[in-house]
Amino acid sequence: MRMDTLVVGVIYILGPLMLLYGCKKSVWLNKFGTVGLAYVLGIILSNIGLIKPEMKSMQENFTSVTIALALPLLLFSINIRQWSRLALKTGLAVLLGIISVLLIIVIGNYFLKDIITESWKVSGLMAGVYIGATANMAAIKVALNVDEETFILVNAYDILICIPYFFFLITIAQKVLGKALIPFKPMDSKISLENEMDDFDGWDSFRGIHNKRIILPLLLALLLSGAVVGISLFLKQFFPADYQTAGMIVGITAISIFLSLIPAVNKIKKTFQSGMYLIVIFCIVVGSFANFSMFTTKSLYMAAFVAIVVFGSLFFLVLFSRIFKIDTDTTIIASTAFIFSPPFVPTVANALRNKEIILSGITIGIIGYATANFLGITLAYFLR
Repeated sequence: MRMDTLVVGVIYILGPLMLLYGCKKSVWLNKFGTVGLAYVLGIILSNIGLIKPEMKSMQENFTSVTIALALPLLLFSINIRQWSRLALKTGLAVLLGIISVLLIIVIGNYFLKDIITESWKVSGLMAGVYIGATANMAAIKVALNVDEETFILVNAYDILICIPYFFFLITIAQKVLGKALIPFKPMDSKISLENEMDDFDGWDSFRGIHNKRIILPLLLALLLSGAVVGISLFLKQFFPADYQTAGMIVGITAISIFLSLIPAVNKIKKTFQSGMYLIVIFCIVVGSFANFSMFTTKSLYMAAFVAIVVFGSLFFLVLFSRIFKIDTDTTIIASTAFIFSPPFVPTVANALRNKEIILSGITIGIIGYATANFLGITLAYFLR
């Protein structure tokens, strides 16, 4: 392994520790949050020349592994008893979210189709990534024969524009949108998970993790998480080729939820915090894909299209949520699941101080994974 590759890998793994320490010591840094700073760190790595083209496979491996291992750890602490109360509302949020994304893409394409080359293909890509995830966008790229430069630009502007949008979601979104939407109604009786995440007052609290009464069960939970991923990788081969990623995520989620019903698993401390540590690694890696050298004046129209879709989809989702009486937190988590995909759901839920909506958000994201390819390709040919 090359030395520069090793250095980048070490930064990916230990970067969250540095960011957590910085946020604990600096009130100013803490305002940005560990996740937001993780993106900034990734972008810095990319644009000081530390990230080389040959590292792409390593970056992709990091994103795949961190997501796969994080989801079980995050879900082990979830109490499934709240799901029945949220199921109907979640289903409506899925429908409204998909309509919002598709509607704003059609509007954006109408105004920019004469400026952006093959805007119908760009529309398909954005339907894929903002209903599903990057994997869906990659599949649609192949299906529509999108050129490499267009694909990279959409990816890059997606990262850059979604950073301020993510800051908005984890800072003032609840307060701002709460002026137009009804508040989230918590459960009548508090669910006890018998761990330090009960009040959802700090995913970054690793105090006492070195205690063997915590670290040993946590290591077993990590092994269990790996086993869940292994089983899901085996099961995904039974899904159609275009839906194998969705199939794997469905498998990881379903098995993890089942295991969360086992008290011995559900009571393991620090599983949520450990999962979030992996999510911070994921955010650093995603940020390191962005390179400023590819941005030109001409490409700013692409940036405008991405911005219209990201912020416009929220506008329509809030409008529909007000009409159908969907609460503020569910609306925010639905936007998170579609625009960012399930790995980002727990972070936003943490900012909202609402653990009840995590399962709903992940479910919304999974449905997005499963439908994005079909919707993206169909929309592209409709707009052609």
